[in-house]
Amino acid sequence: MATIRAFRATRFARLIPEVVAPPYDVIDEPLRAELSVRNAYNIVHLTLPAGEEERYTRAAQMFQHWLADGVLREDPTPAIYRYTQRFHDPLTNTQRTRTGYFVLLHTEPYEKGVVLPHEHTFPGVKEDRFRLLQATRAHLETIFGLFEDTPAFHEAIADCLWEPIAQVEGDGLPEGNLHKLERITNPVEVARFERAFEGARVWIADGHHRYETALRFGQTYGAEGSPERFLPILLVPMNDPGLVILPTHRILGEAPPGAPSEWQARLQEAFELTPVAHETIVEQMARSGGEAIGFVWSGGAWLIRPKAYPPVEGLPDALTRLDAWVLHERVMPALGYSDMSKTYTRSAQDTIESVRSGAAQAAFLLNPPPLRALQQIASTGGKMPHKSTYFHPKVLSGLILWQVKP
Repeated sequence: MATIRAFRATRFARLIPEVVAPPYDVIDEPLRAELSVRNAYNIVHLTLPAGEEERYTRAAQMFQHWLADGVLREDPTPAIYRYTQRFHDPLTNTQRTRTGYFVLLHTEPYEKGVVLPHEHTFPGVKEDRFRLLQATRAHLETIFGLFEDTPAFHEAIADCLWEPIAQVEGDGLPEGNLHKLERITNPVEVARFERAFEGARVWIADGHHRYETALRFGQTYGAEGSPERFLPILLVPMNDPGLVILPTHRILGEAPPGAPSEWQARLQEAFELTPVAHETIVEQMARSGGEAIGFVWSGGAWLIRPKAYPPVEGLPDALTRLDAWVLHERVMPALGYSDMSKTYTRSAQDTIESVRSGAAQAAFLLNPPPLRALQQIASTGGKMPHKSTYFHPKVLSGLILWQVKP
């Protein structure tokens, strides 16, 4: 099944808050500009290089300069790296901790059932990441995966002596307020850890585009088992108490066609509608036990509950019961939406306020998708709609890089 390996990570010789960043896919242009002036060595200069066609070559040259100048250094010995993140959970308003392990994962086509996706990807994004990997021959960020806890895994970590190697801490940091790296290099401990995953499968939590990019890179330039066929990944047990998935709400630039009475008539055949106040909709959704989607417009708000979940041939039940699928495949068509402008946010308050202020005409509030639904959908080959999951926090960029050497 899954093949994992220890590796020699490339890391900042001096890890400070000014050189780290969120992953490339959550950085907009204003944030990129802010990060790029924060420090000449901020990782964003590599993960999101400025410019047009020449940006890939520029990133490769900069990467080599940082290595030559000692800004980045390759660890001398292959290691398994333990990563601890402490962060604020906005769903419970508490501090939580998530622990995972940076390893190399041998890339496999999805049809082999070893690595399981749950989201669709976009060709343009993958082409951009491929050209960057092609130019730098380095994985500048890691992806994030999940695995099922096993006795073999517990046995593998039971007596490990983890060596602290880097830490950054502070409320102004992205993706959590504490990031701690430790490692094991003892060959016996490393071998035991690697063997623990021989029967494992890996569910991609975050990084589908980068995984598929790495798979293409390996198939283009590598052979079975060669360095080109691996990529760095953070593996987190599915039962880790720090796993948090946030909902992603939809903010729409236009209301459904017609009047609210017409919306109600179109929905009532398949859905139960409960009028609620803007101020209480989030609380009412929580009380529904995750069964209701919230719909907000300037004149009111509803909880929308499916009366039934009719089976759809070829699709797993876990998918057709998912909020995002029900919204896009059933609710929106019933309301008369087709192709509409929309933006996404994880803040319910921002979603409601955008409608109240007139910045948006309508919005949908979703529940956090259950982890078991992701597992079931991916295991049966299903794909969730775009922006269905958001694992919080992301993996901080700037901690671990890996050079693909022949």
